[in-house]
Amino acid sequence: MKMRKLFPLLFLGFFFVFFMLIAGSSSSTTHTASEEGQNLPEVVLRWKDKVTKEATKNEIPEAVPYLLGIIMAESGGNSEKYPDIMQCSESQGKQPNSIQDPNESIEVGVKYFADMWKGHRDYDVLNIVQAYNFGGGFLSNSGKSYSLDNAIQFSKTQAGGKTITYTNPIAVSLGYDYRYAYGNMFYAQIVKQYITSTSNNNSQGNAAIVKAALKELDEGTHEGGTKYWQWYGFNGRVEWCAIFVSYNAEKVGVKMERFAYCPTGIENFKAKNQWLEGGNLPKSGNIIFFDWDGDSISDHVGIVEKVENEVVYTLEGNSGDMIAKQNYKKNSPYIMGYGTP
Repeated sequence: MKMRKLFPLLFLGFFFVFFMLIAGSSSSTTHTASEEGQNLPEVVLRWKDKVTKEATKNEIPEAVPYLLGIIMAESGGNSEKYPDIMQCSESQGKQPNSIQDPNESIEVGVKYFADMWKGHRDYDVLNIVQAYNFGGGFLSNSGKSYSLDNAIQFSKTQAGGKTITYTNPIAVSLGYDYRYAYGNMFYAQIVKQYITSTSNNNSQGNAAIVKAALKELDEGTHEGGTKYWQWYGFNGRVEWCAIFVSYNAEKVGVKMERFAYCPTGIENFKAKNQWLEGGNLPKSGNIIFFDWDGDSISDHVGIVEKVENEVVYTLEGNSGDMIAKQNYKKNSPYIMGYGTP
């Protein structure tokens, strides 16, 4: 649905970063981050099969990109130097780095993450990521929507206001040269950069966003879209079709900027040569844009569920102010085109 563009999208540029990340209250790990827009390094990706196996066993296969991001943040995947590659010994009440088998670390770390994820299905996944660092108690204070301010306040309270110097580039880009001396209040932001840099521009990523949207549909109509526009950061109701798309893409790590205004989404896809004109057959997981009144300005957006016999089946937020399934013929005059993340 049409709405004015309320604020510009912010994004980090390309850079290499070297940093010390404190995971929890005492353990630390040094490693080199990958360049944004490129895949995670092989030293992390070598654990993908094990992570996928454990995530599937714990019924959170959609969390794999986040779990790999956590490994990157915690140890850089360097099991030779850091056998507890998910730095999860403390989640079992043990001393830091007590786990000496990387496979055991993944088993314990994924289960710990899964227990929090499954207990807070309607929470922003970045809150779960932050809780991996702070501990599950954070989720009692975070609210459902992720907020860096909430993470900062929680860390400040737990640290009694004590600060330490911290020059991680992510923190610096957010205007900080310190953090509070409890966990890492920037942890979700640090992991998020690796979600962005993990390429999901493939059938697996497409399938994940469809699965996520179907799950939202199955869990209820979410009439009025409150869950979604609050997640995006709005204080009152806005037209939420684009926000629904952004929510599901970010939840499963699909590489796509958030957008709340349909024309902005089109601009983003065209700028990356990820645009397919209407009249063509899209693929499952593509983002479908509509123009109801023929003025060449997109009014509405959804997710392509599947394509059968030249009919495009969709999942749409804010369709009658609810989540709904719809379908259109390939040559429908209302279809402007598709974003192809």
